[in-house]
Amino acid sequence: MDLLLRLLERRVIIAGAAILAAVWIGGQWGGYAQGRADLMMHPPAPVSSPLADDIIKTSEARESAKLKGLHRTVSAEIAAAKANGFNVDKFQRLADNALGLDTPPYRSAAIERLNKLRLAIPQKKETFRPAAAEDMNPDLFDTPRPKGKAARR
Repeated sequence: MDLLLRLLERRVIIAGAAILAAVWIGGQWGGYAQGRADLMMHPPAPVSSPLADDIIKTSEARESAKLKGLHRTVSAEIAAAKANGFNVDKFQRLADNALGLDTPPYRSAAIERLNKLRLAIPQKKETFRPAAAEDMNPDLFDTPRPKGKAARR
């Protein structure tokens, strides 16, 4: 009973609340302090080396060539649709506008626009005919197996 009365004293309750608050604050903000300490101990390396610049330029050129190749493909599909008699002038303007977004921050949006535009290009319907019985592929599992002797073991 004496222990319970001692635990209900004001200083014990304040000390317990302070410990609980410290544990909660450490859980909430401890990762931030650890990240800042890690950043101070290991600062990021500068990216101004000539090799890094060369890698970045090569990567940008490759991504730009990929976008231009996709634009050529979409333009060819638009020209084929125009040859089939569809009115696709609007599609060509949209493709040219997407090519104008050939900068690093907008390149992924331009590729997405060209791919969506590629799906919207009208195409000529193909004519189909029902397959005749003689056009069917032979069933490979119904063919007779060659007879032979089993190898001795």
